[in-house]
Amino acid sequence: MKGIIAVDDKLVNVRQTLEAQGYQVSGLDQGMTSASVVVVSWMNDNVTGDQSIMTKAKVIEANGLSAEEVVSEVERAMRINH
Repeated sequence: MKGIIAVDDKLVNVRQTLEAQGYQVSGLDQGMTSASVVVVSWMNDNVTGDQSIMTKAKVIEANGLSAEEVVSEVERAMRINH
């Protein structure tokens, strides 16, 4: 098990790539409290519509990154967290 990654529902390609790499992926609404890493499409675009993200997990903004680049960022964050 590589860890739980919470991913914005808009990032289908990122979700699929992470799952193919063996990560357990959840949506933002389910995974914000249990995830090791959170991936959002924009830093100011979250579930509640406000600009803050309430989590202790590392937050990665996927805007402008390919799915593979996001996976690299997730792997880097996972190494730092453990």
